[in-house]
This record gives sequence, C-alpha cells and structure tokens, in this order.
Amino acid sequence: MLSQQDIERIKNLPQDKMVLMAVVNDNPAVVDNEGSGLMVRAKVMMNDAGVPPTIASRVLDDLQESRQAYGKSALYVVAEDMFERYDVQVDLPERFHYGRPLKSMIANILEMMPSVGVLCVDREWARFFVWEQGELSEIRRRENVRLTDTDNWDTLTSSTRHVPGVQGSGGAGRGQPGSGPRSDSGVDLFEAREDAIAQRFYKETAEQLVKLMQRRGLKHLVLVGPVHRLAEFKGEVPEKAPIEIIGETNVSAGAGWADPAQILERVTPMVEELREREERELLDRIQEKGVMEVERVLEMIQQNQIYLLVIPEDGSNMHIYKSHNRDVPYYTSKNIAHSPLDDSLMERVALDECLPEFVDMFGVDVRRVRGEHAQKLVKEMGGLAGLTRY
Repeated sequence: MLSQQDIERIKNLPQDKMVLMAVVNDNPAVVDNEGSGLMVRAKVMMNDAGVPPTIASRVLDDLQESRQAYGKSALYVVAEDMFERYDVQVDLPERFHYGRPLKSMIANILEMMPSVGVLCVDREWARFFVWEQGELSEIRRRENVRLTDTDNWDTLTSSTRHVPGVQGSGGAGRGQPGSGPRSDSGVDLFEAREDAIAQRFYKETAEQLVKLMQRRGLKHLVLVGPVHRLAEFKGEVPEKAPIEIIGETNVSAGAGWADPAQILERVTPMVEELREREERELLDRIQEKGVMEVERVLEMIQQNQIYLLVIPEDGSNMHIYKSHNRDVPYYTSKNIAHSPLDDSLMERVALDECLPEFVDMFGVDVRRVRGEHAQKLVKEMGGLAGLTRY
C-alpha cells in the first residue's frame, strides 16, 4: 500500500531526475500473466518507453520474484540510485513512463482507488473500517454495553397483571402456564427498554461515524448488517450528514465476529460501481453544461475559466505543445514553432506532463475517465472536456 509519506516523497522527486515510473499488473490470477506472459509484456513496454537496459533488467529481475508477492498491481519508481516498489490490491491499467517524474501518475492511481468508509453494525456491536487501495483496515469498534443479567429479566417479566375474577390470571411470565389473561407488561417493558438502549447505541454510533468520516475526508459509506438492523441505524443518521450510503450488504456472522475478508469481498464491487457511476454522471454534466474539444479547453484553462478538467485515463497518449518559458506559459494543440505571447520555442509534450502545471498555475482539478467513458470523451467530445467556474 502507498502511505501518505510515500506519496509525498514521490511527488517531491527532483524535476530534473530521470526516473522510471511504472504500473505493472502482476496479478497471478490474470490469464495474460501466466507462463512468460508478464515478463515478455513488461520487457516490450519498457523498451517502447525508452527505459535504459540497466533499469529495465532490475525491474524484470524483481518481477520474477514478485509473482508470489502479495498484491494485484505493483508501482515501480526506479532510477540509477533508487529502487522502490509498492504493492496494491487493485487491478490497475499498466503504464510505463521514463523521464522526468510524472506527478500526475500518482494522482491517477489514487483517483482509481477512492477511499470508502464501511460500518458493520447490529444491536450488539459497531465496527468501522476504511476500504483503501483495495485493503480493508479496522479503525474503531464499539460494543453496546447494557444490563443482560437474568435477575433483571426475571424482575421485569414477572410483572404481569392479575385480572380479578378471571380464572388463570396469575403472575407467570410470557409463555408460562397461568390462570387467565394477562397484559405481560413486564415483558413489554423489558422490550421497550431494549429498544431504547439500541436506539441510544445507534444514535451515539452515528454521531461518532460522522466525525470519523469527516476526519478522514470520506464521503461514501457502505453499511454491513441485517436489513432490519441497518434500517434502525439509518433512522438515527442525521438527514444533513455529509455522507452518501452507496450500498448495503450482510455477512454470515454478527457485527462483532464478522470476517474482514468476507466484508472486503462484498464491498470491493460496490467501490467499482461507485467509480463507474461517478464517471457516467460527470460526462452527463459535461454534455449538459461543459466545454469540449482540446483547443477550446486549453484556451479556457489559460483564461482561468476551467475549474474541472476531464481527460482520458491515459493522458500520456495525448500530446500538446507548450512554451519553454514557464514565466509566460502557453499551451496549444496546434503544431507551432514559437509562442504567440513571447516568441519562445514550443515543444511537443505528453498531456500528463502539463497536468501539474495546470493544477499549480490555474487551480484546475483533474478527473480521469476509463473504458467506454474514455472512448466517449475522445470520439464524441473531442478528447478533452471541462466545467467552467462561471
């Protein structure tokens, strides 16, 4: 897993450092990785990316050992004087870049693995997990501590009401043979108290949940537990809580004993569905009130009119032109030799290389779309799209 410290260290690599940044899908369950498939594919892709033989051989040697390693994908950050590998429990699209550090590559990886809160809850226990980078970590657990001794049960259930003059009206508890009709007020009182204790437990849990989610910057939540218990819990979540419940499921054991592996198996598809839904809704917004086509979007970025830039999944396959003079930046899709602003030389670069500059200089947020959504962006929207500030 990539820690926050790892992410910051990679982002702060010197800009003049020549480095390989590669995402390799080394999941042994993938058919294409069987036999020599993984090694051949990685070798070809590194050759196409212009990776020096010494660095490529170090990665290939490591891949031979990593086939049994814990992880579905691996991120490599390799230079002549460094070798770092990070295993991730998510099937990521492969990518190889050799050259100046590509900060946007890390942003792309993290964007494809949104963190989600998971609450496993019933009347006995509440356990809070975070789904992050394909792994499930338990953060907090809370038990509903209440009176459960038999003396209290006996005291309450023995309080049945005697009906004078009616045969069989004794003080037996519920289900016990007696001498007549009774109200079972003790049983009702006990159950009412149990309901009140559960309601208080749910309310306190909901309050703590909101704080935990906000503290960790989480917006989406999956609930795990019996349907009727989840319904009870949701009744205590404030209507204006900044939380979106994206799914509900259940596992075989109660909340206190639920197997995290089983929870992970149920939650992971929901995270994928969340990504799919968000991409679909984003393109719908673009079609309704966004701007499209590469040149128009680039012009509006430089006019500070774009706050959200939408690009295909792999921005390295798209190229634009940018001026050498960072003090007077200029970006265009047109093949021109000099900038119209200061006559500085223009160079052809991958779109990905410009993304950090768009973020730093123009305050642009970048979103990527994948699969059929990326195809739609390229074929129907001209390759780039954006949402305007006003």
